Amino acid sequence: MTIPEATLVKVVAPIVGAIVVIGAFGAFAYASSSATQAATAYHQQRQALDASLRTATQQGYTSQDLAPVTSQIGPLDRGQAPWWVPGRPSYYQDLTARASDLRGQLAALERRLLQQAQAAAGRDITRARTTVDQDKQANAADSDVQALQQRLDAVARSQGAAQTIKDYRVVDQQAMAIVTDAKTLLDQTQLENGAVQHAAQQLIAQTGGNLGAIQQAGNQALADGRNNASVAAYLNKSGPFKGWALVQRAYNRLEKYGAQIGAGDVATAALGAAGAQRYDGQLHDALINGLPPQAIMVSFTAQHLWAFQNGQMVLENAVTTGIRGVTDFGTDFGPMKVLRKSHPWTMHSPWPKDSPYYYPDTVVQWTLFFTGTGEAIHDAYWEPDSELGPGSQYNASTRSHGCIHLPLAKSEWMYNWAPVGTPVIVYPGDGSPVANQLAQITTDDQGRPLA
Repeated sequence: MTIPEATLVKVVAPIVGAIVVIGAFGAFAYASSSATQAATAYHQQRQALDASLRTATQQGYTSQDLAPVTSQIGPLDRGQAPWWVPGRPSYYQDLTARASDLRGQLAALERRLLQQAQAAAGRDITRARTTVDQDKQANAADSDVQALQQRLDAVARSQGAAQTIKDYRVVDQQAMAIVTDAKTLLDQTQLENGAVQHAAQQLIAQTGGNLGAIQQAGNQALADGRNNASVAAYLNKSGPFKGWALVQRAYNRLEKYGAQIGAGDVATAALGAAGAQRYDGQLHDALINGLPPQAIMVSFTAQHLWAFQNGQMVLENAVTTGIRGVTDFGTDFGPMKVLRKSHPWTMHSPWPKDSPYYYPDTVVQWTLFFTGTGEAIHDAYWEPDSELGPGSQYNASTRSHGCIHLPLAKSEWMYNWAPVGTPVIVYPGDGSPVANQLAQITTDDQGRPLA
């Protein structure tokens, strides 16, 4: 049977239309699914980029470091997906490729900046090491050079442990700070060296180039400087001495120049003597400026006492002390203080009458005790004032059993001037190095024997 054409058209047309509609819907659904997958892939890549940027920031990369990458993110985020769904997959695929490329750029940027930071840290550590070596060659104070060297060693250790750009940049900053400080020290040291050289030329002119006179002046300054530094060191034993770093610096320079005083060459000896004079002056000033409001100093070698108030000497006089190294006749050395006072005071002999050291009860008027064993600053009517001074401690008729003799009027003045707690520094004063004078301390700051 033959179906009429008109009838066939009526039957087939709806079927074809349905097939077309179904095909179009399928294509649309596929495009939508592809767009979703592409968008998901992009967002994952975008999140990975953000995570990489956060990690970079945590490692120390700054916003300026990351700008070449972050400046390209805005266009990604500001883009609009096409309204036509079938066009969206390619749009998101393009964004995904761009985000992936930015991650690659970021990785390359991080490597380049890290290498630059590593190189800068190494370069500035080398500069720091070179400048510190120049300080050593200029004979800068050991304490200053050692402090710089310790910092340099610490920076070198940090460089070895560094991993992130932040680590290397911290190392570089510390190295640059050392360079700055080392250059400042070098400039100061060279100025000091120049001043000493000028003073040495003047000393040669003043002495007519007499080697003996130059050496005598230098040795006197060296001894005085050592004694000044020793008093400061004694005070620093009982508590931080104000300006102690300055004392250490000046004393180190004093000893460096002092080693040249004995040279047979006039120019070298003069340089040593001029340096000793310069740093003796600095030590004297540092000592006076660092003294407590009231202080009493006694030199065993000079057999002399000085009293200071607010940096001004208010009393000085020759004294007589006990002798060193003889049982029961030694005056203690140390950073002591006035423990108590008595007016008058009767001294009782600790020895029996049959002892060669026995003495009858003796009354003194003005007594300032500075040890717990009975040593005191006091008057001594039996010793003429004219016999006080160097050597009197070795005279059996004048030396004390450890006390310090002053004239009556000066003892009274001292009694009224010095309250309990006033520092009393008794030191060798023999011009020997500070370490030697420190080694001779026999009491603590409470006047208690160390042995």
